[in-house]
Amino acid sequence: MATLRSYLHTTVPAPLTDDGVAVVDLRPYLAKIDREYATQRYAETDAPLLYIRIQIGKATCSALIDCGASRNFMSQAFMTRAGLGPRVRRKTQPTQVTLADGRTQKSIDRCVDGVPVYFAPLACEPVSFDILDTKFDMILGMFWLRSADHPVNFHDRTVHIRDRNGVLVPCTVATPHTSIACHVVSVARIRDAIARNDVEEMGLVFLHALPSPDGPAASPPDPRISHLLDEYRDVFETPTGTVPDRPIRHGITLEAGAVPPRGCIYLMSEEEFDGWWRRLCNFLLMYLL
Repeated sequence: MATLRSYLHTTVPAPLTDDGVAVVDLRPYLAKIDREYATQRYAETDAPLLYIRIQIGKATCSALIDCGASRNFMSQAFMTRAGLGPRVRRKTQPTQVTLADGRTQKSIDRCVDGVPVYFAPLACEPVSFDILDTKFDMILGMFWLRSADHPVNFHDRTVHIRDRNGVLVPCTVATPHTSIACHVVSVARIRDAIARNDVEEMGLVFLHALPSPDGPAASPPDPRISHLLDEYRDVFETPTGTVPDRPIRHGITLEAGAVPPRGCIYLMSEEEFDGWWRRLCNFLLMYLL
C-alpha cells in the first residue's frame, strides 16, 4: 500500500496546473468501476478471441473470430477499402444486435452477400457480412464457426480451412487487435480520456512511476490520494488469509441398527427452535401429568 501511495503521488498531478488545465477527480470514476464490478458477472463475459489474416481482392485485414458473436460483421472502413460498395444492399427488415457490453443496441440495415474471402492461398469461400460501424475490420461469428470445415482451437490458437482440393490448411494467426492489447500510456492521455468520459473500454488503471536515481527525495504523500486509497481499500488491496472455519452447532449421531431420518435435514433458526421446544415441553407435561 505504501508503494502504491508513492506511485500515485508521483504520477497524479495537482488539481490545477500553472497553465490552467484542470485535472479530473478520479473518485467518481473509481466509484463507477466499483458499481459496474458489483453488477457484472465476469465469468459470463470471458469469451475467447482469436485473429486470422484474410484477403478480399487486394485488401487484407485481421479478422476477429468471436464465438460470442451471433453474426458476421464488416466495418464500413474495410468495406470501402475492399471495394465492396457496389455490392452492398439494403435489408428489407433491419437486424437488431446487442454489442459485447450487453447494453448498446445497434440497428443494422446494410449487408453484403457472398464475398469471396481468402483464408489461405488456395482456400477461398463466400462469406456474407452485416455492415457494422466497429473498430474491428471484420468479425467472424457463429454463422461462420458452425461450418464443419473450420476446425478452430482457441487453446492452441490454430485455425484450419479446407482448400479447393479438400485438404485442411492452416490459417495465419494474427497478433491481437490494438484496441484490446495492453498499452503503456502517459498520465496526460489517461487524464484526457477521463475528461472526455471515454472510459467504456477502461478497467482499473495502475499508475507505475519509476523514480529517477538522481531525482530529489520523495515528498510526503498527498492527503487526497491517501483518502482515496483508504476509501477504496477493497479495490487496491488483495484479501489475505482464508475464511475461518465456522463451528458446527448441531450434529446427528447414527447408532448401529438405527434408521437414518428421512426428508430434509437443516438447522432451525433460534425463533423456530424455541417455538418447537415450547410445544414439545407442553406436550410432555400434558402426558406426564
